[in-house]
Amino acid sequence: MKRWSSVKFKWNRKLVTLGAVAVLLMGAIAANFFLGGKAKTEAAAQPAAAQDGENTVSASTGVASFFDAFRSERDTTRAQEIKYLDMIVEQGADAETLADAQKQKLDIVGFMEKELTVESLLKAKGFSDAAVTLHAGSVNVILSAESLTDEQVAQVLDIVMRETGEGAENIKVTTAQ
Repeated sequence: MKRWSSVKFKWNRKLVTLGAVAVLLMGAIAANFFLGGKAKTEAAAQPAAAQDGENTVSASTGVASFFDAFRSERDTTRAQEIKYLDMIVEQGADAETLADAQKQKLDIVGFMEKELTVESLLKAKGFSDAAVTLHAGSVNVILSAESLTDEQVAQVLDIVMRETGEGAENIKVTTAQ
């Protein structure tokens, strides 16, 4: 009888560990989304003269570095998500959890592929730079432009809807200027 209770205890400990890792992953993603977006919004709201000790950068250089930093952060976050999912798989969870982790990894890879495709198509349409984030039910598009005409927004929506399958109500288009 003790032998079965020992096996049950080990199994329960694995499930608790798996649950804790999943909660931490979701918390890290939420914190990155909310805190990262808030910091960028606050920094954009401050005039350049009010930023203590920072050198002002020309608009083209600042925007280019914004897009590079954006892509770098996005790629780092996705790499961390995949690493957490790999850890779940390595822990030898039950078949349902393993299948869920593998599906989430495939979803992430699919999102990454669609983001790259949309960014490339937007550049081909004449936008100097674009950054796209894609999640289930949500697409954010940031373009390097001072303003967008209705025709440009329609072009962007057409590309994003065609490539992602998302409806216009789930797509947010904004500029980095």
